[in-house]
Amino acid sequence: MISIQNQIIVENWMNQLCFDIWMIMKQNRRTCQDIDLDNCKVLDEVLWKDDRLWISQSMITWLIREAHDLSINDYSDINWMLNLLRRSYCWLKMRTTIKHYIQNCYVCRRSKASRDRINELLKSLLILEQWWQNISLDFIIDLSESDENNAILTVIDRLSKKQHYISCWSDDEEIFAE
Repeated sequence: MISIQNQIIVENWMNQLCFDIWMIMKQNRRTCQDIDLDNCKVLDEVLWKDDRLWISQSMITWLIREAHDLSINDYSDINWMLNLLRRSYCWLKMRTTIKHYIQNCYVCRRSKASRDRINELLKSLLILEQWWQNISLDFIIDLSESDENNAILTVIDRLSKKQHYISCWSDDEEIFAE
C-alpha cells in the first residue's frame, strides 16, 4: 500500500505546475504564477514550500476528503480543517478550496443551523365537521402474496381516525384494487 505522501509525490511529478515551479527554481527566479518562491525548495526531487509538502491540483480534493472523513471533531469548521492540513501541506488558494468543500458537504450542511430567512407562521388545519370529509390514503406494498394480493390501501378519516384497509395487487408499475 502506497502512503499518502508517496502518492502526493508521484502526482506532483506528473503535474505541470509543479514541474514548472521546479524548472523556474533551477533558473533562480523568485515567482511563478502568483506563487512566491522565496520559501520553496526541492529536496529529493520533491517540492516543498515553508517546510510543507506542495500538493498538486489533482490531489487536493482527495486529501481534503481524507482529512475531513477521518476527523471526529467538528469537521464543519473551516479553520479547524485548514489548521490541520496546513501543518503538513500547502497549495494555491487553500482556504477557498477547503471552504468550498465543507460548504458542499451534505453532512456538514445538515448539522449546521439554518441561516435562511425567518419562516412564516404556521397555518392551522381546517376544523373538520363531518366524518369522511377529509381522508388520507397510503399504500403498503411489497408484501408477501396472500389470496393473490400483495398490497394494502389504507384509507383513514382525519376527524374520527377510523380506517379502512383494502387489499390490492401491485406489480412494478401499477396498483390494482377490487
